[in-house]
Amino acid sequence: MWIRVVRRSICRSLFAGVNAVHWICLVPELFLFGVLCSAQSFTPDQAIDRYLSRSSDGQPGCSDWVSTVQIDAALPKLKKQGGMQGLKVVSRTGQTVYRDLRFTGDSLIKTAVIARFLANDVKPPVRSPGADVTRQNYSFVYDRTSEYNGLTAYVFRLRPIRKRIGLFKGELWLDATTADPLRLWGDFVKSPSIFVRNIRVVQDYQRIGDCSHPLRLLFSVDTRIAGHVEMAVWLHPVDSQSAESAAKCGAGSLAGGSAAK
Repeated sequence: MWIRVVRRSICRSLFAGVNAVHWICLVPELFLFGVLCSAQSFTPDQAIDRYLSRSSDGQPGCSDWVSTVQIDAALPKLKKQGGMQGLKVVSRTGQTVYRDLRFTGDSLIKTAVIARFLANDVKPPVRSPGADVTRQNYSFVYDRTSEYNGLTAYVFRLRPIRKRIGLFKGELWLDATTADPLRLWGDFVKSPSIFVRNIRVVQDYQRIGDCSHPLRLLFSVDTRIAGHVEMAVWLHPVDSQSAESAAKCGAGSLAGGSAAK
């Protein structure tokens, strides 16, 4: 944030006192100055340091938000699929509830896949340092620069320092200009259950104000009984001002996804 303020003040000082006639004559130069003031990037080392520093702070002030949610899931081996739409509300205290849920599709998807995801997501947030994306748990190696939805991204390879449930091997994509997360994906290095063979998770992010929030979450799970499980969760912001009141109104009807009908 402070970098943007500094850039803005520099740009204003460069153009202060330029009258209308001079401005017309200096349009090409002003354009070049504008690019210089807005397109400055971090180095890969600076970007990863800034990301890890902000992650450890927990993005203060970013917990109060509301989004529409679309969940699609499938069990290809059993030829079952289904979807759910509604609202996801995260209050200022970090409490998560789901409201106005509507389900379509096979009931097995609702009870065995989506309802379990919702029940886990509404549990009170518990910080688990052993699973956080930190230098204590992972090694970060800059791999390449890539394009991501029109943005320049630094791509880092993540390798867990030890084999532990909740850790994964994959990649972290950071915006080269802001060091905001764009994508985090990986394969879990240790299964949480004897009934699960492999788990892959992909999470894409969106920037809302000064905060980074999930945009899309993809799960790909290989199980020993039901076969392959696929689930996609899409989130789009609605109103970040009313999250607290919405959470209070809906808290009683959404625990464990029981409101899904």
